[in-house]
Amino acid sequence: MAEDFEMGGPLPEESSNRTFVMAAAGLGGLLILSMICLAVYALVLAPRQQEARITQAALINIQNTEEALKQTEEAAEDTPTSIPTVTNTPLPTATITPTQVVVLPSDTPTPFTTLPTIDPLTATAAAQATADAEAGETATATPTALPATGFADEAGIPTLILFGALLVIVVFVARGLRTRTAAG
Repeated sequence: MAEDFEMGGPLPEESSNRTFVMAAAGLGGLLILSMICLAVYALVLAPRQQEARITQAALINIQNTEEALKQTEEAAEDTPTSIPTVTNTPLPTATITPTQVVVLPSDTPTPFTTLPTIDPLTATAAAQATADAEAGETATATPTALPATGFADEAGIPTLILFGALLVIVVFVARGLRTRTAAG
């Protein structure tokens, strides 16, 4: 059984796929380059941006403090320093003079005091419309059904299943053609 194998003979020649090796090397190089760029960003650029944000926040705080101090000084200047004294001012004396009023009867009709009976739902709708008009709001349309748009609504579920099955058949046919071409 050991005699069936040749020991020390040349190895069978393997086909080299130069395109695959170049693509793999390119992707590996791109991966390494992206990791280097990420490290440069994390170690150099991000700390600089954070430091710039902190510096800007500190400058804004200093400006706000200066403005507050300036406003406090202005308010202190505008505040009176002396307290006014209370003086006794005599109240004016009022003289009451009675005036005679003459009341004459007039022929004015009595106003209409009873209101017509209104349907409560109509009154509620009218009150809501008045409230909406006063608030400046407009009525919002309420949807009553789902929209009937899109490919699935037009073609339907059976058509989608048919297209899915057709796609699976195309995959199997393409695979069969590839294996026949490679074998032949």
